[in-house]
Amino acid sequence: MSEMQARLKPEFSLRYPRLSAGVWYDVSPIFPGVTVRRVDIFGRRITRLKTNRDFETVQSSHFDFRPRPAEVEAERSMA
Repeated sequence: MSEMQARLKPEFSLRYPRLSAGVWYDVSPIFPGVTVRRVDIFGRRITRLKTNRDFETVQSSHFDFRPRPAEVEAERSMA
């Protein structure tokens, strides 16, 4: 389970039509077991987000990050 969440910055909402700017998404490892940050072939940092339907690989600079709130952890462990 991820310890971080990411939210799309409003100025990049047209670039990611499948994501909503006001929603916090769970950050997932790029590959299972790999938790270090990765860069694409252009040297940009990338992040993998867990959406309701799938995973989305995005540029980290287009998102705000925060630690997962404790109440979200508690809700997920109860479900």
